[in-house]
Amino acid sequence: MIGATRYKLDVVGTGGFDKRFSWQVVRRDDAAAVERSAETFVSRAEAMAKGVRRAIAWESGQID
Repeated sequence: MIGATRYKLDVVGTGGFDKRFSWQVVRRDDAAAVERSAETFVSRAEAMAKGVRRAIAWESGQID
């Protein structure tokens, strides 16, 4: 069984006409975004694939 995590990955649309996506790592305690992608991606899956590495790094304590 997987326990609760302190961070989660959100993939969001940029809201532009080109329908691109970005990611952000959010701390669950206070819903604060602790890191956001500087680039945008053409698909939600691509944004998720790039962002999940950062979310894992935050969760494992490699980033503070």
